[in-house]
Amino acid sequence: MGNLDNIQKTAQKLIVLCQKEKTTKTDKEKMLQLQSEILSSIERLTECDLCGSISELIVKMTLADVSAQLCKECSIKSIQSGKIQKSTPRKRSSTPKKQNSPSTSNSKPKEIEKPPESPLELHTRIEAQTGIKKTDVKRLHKIFQDIATPMNLDNTITYVKKEVELAKLKVDEKALQKAVELLFAA
Repeated sequence: MGNLDNIQKTAQKLIVLCQKEKTTKTDKEKMLQLQSEILSSIERLTECDLCGSISELIVKMTLADVSAQLCKECSIKSIQSGKIQKSTPRKRSSTPKKQNSPSTSNSKPKEIEKPPESPLELHTRIEAQTGIKKTDVKRLHKIFQDIATPMNLDNTITYVKKEVELAKLKVDEKALQKAVELLFAA
């Protein structure tokens, strides 16, 4: 019995166990054992170097100083041709890609980008614009950073408001909204 047959029979046993109305701990142990059998059978499968097919019967062949592991069909072709013709990777086209040059495109001149604002600068700017103490701004920033998934601005404001209530921070609602908008934009 070959590896593919072994995988098929083991998978059938696994399916039978999964279709039982009530499975037990011993069934789980049998499933894990069947899984390991399937994995070991899959690892024993080998691939033909020429066509890439998986076969149970792979022959290691050397012709004209070229060695390869071949399936039955590829080994017969190689013997008939007298050489092993390994497939070559596709060549990329030698034509250059068209690039947009500034003289041919009607694009706007590039703006000089400022380096990203440091957290300290951000906190100072938010403090100046909202009147919230810097320590509270830092806590707001921490709450804002702890948001797991991206949200839109309204949901972010609602979430941060609830977290501020839980943290018992005393922050004006309009100032809080402005601070969240600034953090959102940063």
